Amino acid sequence: MDSKAVNKEIRARIWPLLKDIGFSRFTPRTAWRYRGDKIDVLNFQSFNSYNASVLGITSFSFCVNLGSFLNYVPSKWPVKIKDGHPIPNEAECHFRRRLMRSVTSLGKEHADIWNVDEQGRNLLWCIQDVAEQLPDVEAWFDRLADKSEVLAILLNQDEDMNVLWGFGRNPSPSRSYLAGYVALAAGKLDLARIKLEEAVQSNCFKEQFGDVDSAIRRAI
Repeated sequence: MDSKAVNKEIRARIWPLLKDIGFSRFTPRTAWRYRGDKIDVLNFQSFNSYNASVLGITSFSFCVNLGSFLNYVPSKWPVKIKDGHPIPNEAECHFRRRLMRSVTSLGKEHADIWNVDEQGRNLLWCIQDVAEQLPDVEAWFDRLADKSEVLAILLNQDEDMNVLWGFGRNPSPSRSYLAGYVALAAGKLDLARIKLEEAVQSNCFKEQFGDVDSAIRRAI
C-alpha cells in the first residue's frame, strides 16, 4: 500500500464526479474549476513520514481541503500560471475549508483526517465518504459565487475553522483588503473606498498601493 494507490482511487472515483460539475484541470491530488470570476479548488492533502508519525497515521492518509479564489480581488503575490490558466493552490485561496470525515478512522482520532490503514483495507470506504460529501462541497462553493453573500460574510461573519475561514479576523487589515475589493466588484464604491482606506492605513500593503485611488486602479 502506498500513495500511488490512493491517487489511483482518487482519479477513478472522485475526479469523474468533479468533472460532472465542471472541474476541468487535475493533478494527482488537486482539481480546479473555472467559474467566471472565481476559481474553485479541491485538494487531497498527503503527509510526509515525519508528520504521519507525529499524528499516529499512515503517510498515505489524507485530508480534503477546499478553496475559493476570487479573480476580482487583486492577488498580493503572483499566482502560478499553466497553459494560460491560473492554478492557485488551496492555501492561496481567499476562502478555505477542510472537510470532516463521517466514517470511523483507525488510530488517533483526528476528525479531519482519513487514516488509511497499512494494507489499504479501508481505502475505498474513505474515498466513498469523500464522494458522499460532494453535494455539500458544491453548496459551499455555490455560496461563494454570490458577491453580495461574500461581502456579507466579510462584513458580519467570524471565521469558523470547521466551515469557512482564511479571510482574517474582523477587524483586520486582511479583512479590509478583501472587503474593499469585493465591495468594488459588487458596485458599492463608497463602501469600497472605506475598506480600502482601512487597508491603506494599516501599512500592510505598501508594496501593492499607497492610497485608495491606486488600490482601485489595481482592480481595473
